[in-house]
Amino acid sequence: MAWTKRDRFRAVMSGELADRAPVTAYRHHTEFEHSGPRVMADRLLGFQREYDWDVMKINPRAVYYYEAWGNEYDYEHYNDVVPTRTKTLIHDYRDLEKVSVLPGDQGVFAEQLEMCRMIVQDSGGDVPIIQSAFTPIGILLNLCGMRSVGRYRPSPREESPLIDLCLEHPDEVKRALKNIAETMADYCSKLLATGIDGVFYACLGMARSGYFTMEEWKEFVEPYDLMVLEALKGSQVIIHTCGIYGNPERFTSWPINMIHWASSATGCPPIWGSKAWLNGKIAMGGVDERPFGQNKADEIGRLARATLQKMREEPFLLAPDCSVSVHTQDDELRAFRASVEESLR
Repeated sequence: MAWTKRDRFRAVMSGELADRAPVTAYRHHTEFEHSGPRVMADRLLGFQREYDWDVMKINPRAVYYYEAWGNEYDYEHYNDVVPTRTKTLIHDYRDLEKVSVLPGDQGVFAEQLEMCRMIVQDSGGDVPIIQSAFTPIGILLNLCGMRSVGRYRPSPREESPLIDLCLEHPDEVKRALKNIAETMADYCSKLLATGIDGVFYACLGMARSGYFTMEEWKEFVEPYDLMVLEALKGSQVIIHTCGIYGNPERFTSWPINMIHWASSATGCPPIWGSKAWLNGKIAMGGVDERPFGQNKADEIGRLARATLQKMREEPFLLAPDCSVSVHTQDDELRAFRASVEESLR
């Protein structure tokens, strides 16, 4: 049997071993991501064709969800992959009423839908395509002027205006979260209509230990994520919990297919052996993203081969633990991509 990318992805998502582990990687393309759907679609398709990933994970600009509700950004000045914010929607609890339900096919959402249609049309149909979407609580955090919790950034609970709003004005916060969730559910249902295979649902680092308590997470986070996930029934859904102390085990009962977490990060379980606790969900990840962009092709290849060896009896999707650096070098990506072919020898 000659395995296609879709065969490989379908087998692994069904909990079966394929001829080898499917592989993907993704990065931001900051110099193109605000230039319109045609330019960005071509850039992402070029990245896919250059490295021949088994799954094409669309990685749009990180702030478009916040733009939808009124945040504004300066695309001439970036902090890593996030442009400088020039306008913030929410300054105190009274501003929460500005967070209304939006149509999921207008404004920046329409731009993303058009990009997805172009990618599906021009991809040839041989590769599974997954678009990104963000959690309502993460969107609200950014509308409050904060950067997303995630990766290895410190995010002290006591410095978060969102935590204060949740504790002091819970009804207003919940109303805003419901409006965001309804918008994102509408947008996600329209994403599926473009022909993509599913959604990479970024919970960011909002499940991080020490940020929300478990009780707060159950009250202000989980219900609104589940509202969005309801709109994604029947598609392939990958949950991403970002960075240190990401608690991937919180998501094993959710209506999803795959969980992506930073298995290399402090406070996170390793990917090997995860089948024992994933409750039928499939693992994604297995390689620390931090060496990318540091001229460490040999180390990246070694890390990938080590994970493939340890996971040889478990179906999973090999990927870096998060998006790789915008400074990632060609030989680093090629070393990572070559690891799965080497596993067949």
